Amino acid sequence: MAIRKPIVSVIGPSGRNLVPIWGRSLLGITITDQAGYESDEAVLRFSAPPFDPPKKGTRYQVKVGWAADALALTGIYSVSRTRFGGDPETGERMEVVCRAADFLDKMKAIASAHYDKENGFGTAGSIFRALAEEAGVPAVIASSIDGIEVPYRLRWNQSPLDFATDLADEVGAIVKPQAGRMVILERGAGKSASGKELPEIRIDHDPTYSWEAEIEERSSYGKVEATWFDDKKGRPQTETAETGREAGKDAPMHVSPSKTDAKKGAAARAQQLSRYTGTATFETVGRPEAVAGAPVVPSGYGSTIDAIKWEASGITHEIAPEEGWITTVEAETKETTK
Repeated sequence: MAIRKPIVSVIGPSGRNLVPIWGRSLLGITITDQAGYESDEAVLRFSAPPFDPPKKGTRYQVKVGWAADALALTGIYSVSRTRFGGDPETGERMEVVCRAADFLDKMKAIASAHYDKENGFGTAGSIFRALAEEAGVPAVIASSIDGIEVPYRLRWNQSPLDFATDLADEVGAIVKPQAGRMVILERGAGKSASGKELPEIRIDHDPTYSWEAEIEERSSYGKVEATWFDDKKGRPQTETAETGREAGKDAPMHVSPSKTDAKKGAAARAQQLSRYTGTATFETVGRPEAVAGAPVVPSGYGSTIDAIKWEASGITHEIAPEEGWITTVEAETKETTK
């Protein structure tokens, strides 16, 4: 059977497609797309010698597809580091590791700050924008997250990325460095930052591709109770969110600064507790439309696996211009609170 070869384009700083120039020395490309705050990555694998690595910061635009007129842009990456190695069986090689965002170093700088209404904040969106500006990049924020009230937050000896991640956990969001931007998505919504539904990843069972799934024991918590102090009544109050299960309760360690914070924090925590009850990995033929965060719909894997609502937590593309293209979808169960 003839191997179906993908079409790959890697545009370098000169604006030219470098794949024809590299020829057979380009062994393959591995592209990863993560749903969390980790930067997406592209690894270019070359046979070597000669060892002639590109300079750090060199930008590449990677496109791939099954037809020349339908290539999908996987991302714009900048060179982060280079690996070299070799062995008697596979020969010598060079791997150029590229990150989708070249501002992660700025996102890790430690600092302290206050974010309150008096200084022009008061919402999750305003804080995320300030953190992105500190890193020198634009922020793209889902509308469902942008206007969430956050009366006050203290950042103490934290990097913009760490603080943004903590805040995202509290308001039910995900921070994702992507293509030179800080993207804030609603966790589990299956939507892009612009509000568009992400395309479903439908995977039909095929014995020529590997897969595995593990269904974990469900959380032992049935609800979350978050406490806040009511100044008018002079006593603590609680806000409750259900996980949708019959079990005990979970409570955050710290008192929330307001009723709004407590309510949103309880809902976000309940959503986290209702998730991650199952994980799965599905291999399939190269799928350019597959992106992290999208719904995953398996078919033919049995009534239990097929019935679960899955969400893509990570996508890996293994592309070899002369050998083929395999997409691996890492999935976890997707559940929402009542």
